[in-house]
Amino acid sequence: MTDRDLYLLDVLAAHRVLTAEQVAALLYPSVDRAQRRLLALTRRGALERFRARVYPGSQAWRYTLSYPAVQLVAARRAERPASRSAHNTTVLRLARSRTLEHQLGVNGFFTSLARDAAARPLTRLANWYSESTVATALQWDHGIREAIRPDGYGRWIEGPRVTTFFIEYDRGTESLERLGGKITGYATYLPGMTVLYHLHSALRETHFHHKLIGAGREGVATTTAELLAASGEGVSGPVWLPAGPGTRRRLRLSELPGSGFALQANEWGAGTAPIPAPHLPEVA
Repeated sequence: MTDRDLYLLDVLAAHRVLTAEQVAALLYPSVDRAQRRLLALTRRGALERFRARVYPGSQAWRYTLSYPAVQLVAARRAERPASRSAHNTTVLRLARSRTLEHQLGVNGFFTSLARDAAARPLTRLANWYSESTVATALQWDHGIREAIRPDGYGRWIEGPRVTTFFIEYDRGTESLERLGGKITGYATYLPGMTVLYHLHSALRETHFHHKLIGAGREGVATTTAELLAASGEGVSGPVWLPAGPGTRRRLRLSELPGSGFALQANEWGAGTAPIPAPHLPEVA
């Protein structure tokens, strides 16, 4: 297996599932190249794939680790792997999970950042940590338990600017009260931390900003799936609308204020494979 293959296994060990489009954004110059490599790895037993039956048309394959890949990742980390039956149950539950599309949305956000970084000099998505990794690191390193549960953590480097952030990925299933209520936890435990809300629609974004009036909103910025689709901008581009009475201009990710806060996940399942390109993140 190549370094790129081993890195992909680390990504899937941390983030569970990817589509071919997401793998291409992360590691390949085209979706076709990614699909061919994913098919080869599946045929060799390194990956498993699944998709739901839809009519008309077909759903894109979702790729996850095979059991031999789980064993390989565990061996490289000097860990004991789950049993084969436990792995099979995990894959079945993942394929049937109500939160699968949410997980893919979060992963798509980070793989899009990696694609943006590849296109720019002196730019890198340095860290990409999962919800479970963040929860563990916050609890053990900072004593924060249930008050904060972001969907992921990233560290974005663009030239001399470093932006660390949490992401809250919204598919329109939670109430605005619940979304806004999360800000209280961030304001209490990590004041000034950049929190990105990727919202479902422009209307939802407008209503969300109204909900934030009077709330502790320092560091909060929003974008929408509609805006990203219509503008063609990447998620690192000028698509982020800061909350509060200041500028109403949308900012680049690198223009958002940095808090100086950083998570270290080396002890919480960080990958062991060599990172195959300088713009790619450490994953955990």
